[in-house]
Amino acid sequence: MTKLLRANFARLRKEKIFLVCAAVMVLYGVILCIAVNYSMHVNNTEIPFDSVFLYGYGLYGYLAIPGILMATLCSVFIGTEHSDGTIRNKLVVGRTRTEIYLSNFLTCAVAGVLLNICYFVVACAVGIPLFGFFHASVSVMLKLILDGTLMMVSYAAVFNILSMLIQNKTTTAIISLIGVIAVMCVSIVLITRIAEPEFIDGIEISASGEQIWTTVRNTRYLSKTARAVCQFVVDLLPTGQSLQISGMTAPHLWLMMLYSAIITITANIAGVFFFRRKDLK
Repeated sequence: MTKLLRANFARLRKEKIFLVCAAVMVLYGVILCIAVNYSMHVNNTEIPFDSVFLYGYGLYGYLAIPGILMATLCSVFIGTEHSDGTIRNKLVVGRTRTEIYLSNFLTCAVAGVLLNICYFVVACAVGIPLFGFFHASVSVMLKLILDGTLMMVSYAAVFNILSMLIQNKTTTAIISLIGVIAVMCVSIVLITRIAEPEFIDGIEISASGEQIWTTVRNTRYLSKTARAVCQFVVDLLPTGQSLQISGMTAPHLWLMMLYSAIITITANIAGVFFFRRKDLK
């Protein structure tokens, strides 16, 4: 499999879609640092560099940038192998389907991590002079970065199985993008519901017509069971992890790492199983 990985990485360095995604992350980092710094001065607020750094995993906790880029990158990169007949050629020279599948997964996983590194380098180069250094402890930042890295690997596992089993790269790209956007919307809704306070301030009108501020129970506040289920779903989904990490609102970092590992292992086992039985046209 070493030769397959060498060939994949050699192609990745020249692959236009990877270079475009890397350029997007670099541009995203520069624009975001400048925009956040401008907003900070206009609104007279203090924004720590920690937040700007973690925006590499999502924009303000509302847009899962890595998921969108990974959906595009994996579907086009692997789809090209289908359309060019590269996968069939690899089989002809004696490579096994398992080796081909796992080598593509590892290539996509490394590509995803490299995209984040592109953002981090630019964020540090531009952001540290503007915002100062990290405020959070080293251990906290390392946990968040490790969590984000495993999240990128799980993205690669999910999009790799789609790209390897669907031979048309356009179809794969559409399904992957629609899927990641749909799941992102679900994650946002669930995160919003979880954030609902138990009590809210309201206004009551007294018998004399006077308005009185009072605290009432929020009817949208989730029960303990519903809250646990929603949090589980958000922690499980890569997009939910992305939004929580970027917003620094993730309460279960170790659990999210475990879920990412489970998704990665499960997707690869299922992918290898079905790819070995797939009829390659």
